[in-house]
This record gives sequence, C-alpha cells and structure tokens, in this order.
Amino acid sequence: MRVLLTMAFMLFASNVFADCVTNRFGKTVCSNGQSAVAVNPNTGTVATAQKSPSGVTTAQTNTGAKAAYNPHTGNAAVQQTNQNGVKTTQTTAGGQAKTKNGVGVATGPNGTTCAKGVYNQGCKK
Repeated sequence: MRVLLTMAFMLFASNVFADCVTNRFGKTVCSNGQSAVAVNPNTGTVATAQKSPSGVTTAQTNTGAKAAYNPHTGNAAVQQTNQNGVKTTQTTAGGQAKTKNGVGVATGPNGTTCAKGVYNQGCKK
C-alpha cells in the first residue's frame, strides 16, 4: 500500500505541480492552482482535488469519499459509498439521497421525497 501511495505522490509531485508543502504532521500537499493532491502517510489516505473552468471544486479520496463545492450557489455536497454499494449524498442545503444501480430515494430540504425504482418514479410532499 505504501508503495502505491509513494508512486501516486511521485506522479503528482513531478513537474505537473509547482508547489509542495509538508506540514508538521507529515502530510504533503502539492498544487498548481487548478489541481491538488494530498498524501497522509499516517493514515495512508490520498486525496485529489480539481477546479473546473466554471469554478466548481471537486475532491475525492482513495477510500471512495467524494465532495463538491459550487462557489456560485454556495452549495456543497458530500458522497460516501457503504460496503453494500449504496451511495449516500448529503448537501449543505439540507437535501439527502441514497442510490444504488440507478434507483434510489431523495429528500429535499422542503420535505419533498422522490423515489425512482426500476419500473416507476415519482415525488410527494
């Protein structure tokens, strides 16, 4: 695992990224202003982040957790996948969704619940 992390870090720390910093906890972060990678040798976690041309920032870890932030709306969302493959997404606006294989249930901040099954879909408040 450490070899994989080292290789991933070396890939990102090459001339692709201009600046790398190691903090007092041993975590190394490299960035070029549009993309970044962080390696935590204590936990073995690698995180990457990218900024799209529209300004939306997305991040993902090697453990499967994902996050996104839209500076235009102020909304952020975090997604995690459990051991059964169910993805849970939570937004700062209060929405939540649980999905797997294209089916799922979403609850909006206003209390509206929408469900999509294999053969039907709909919403109710």
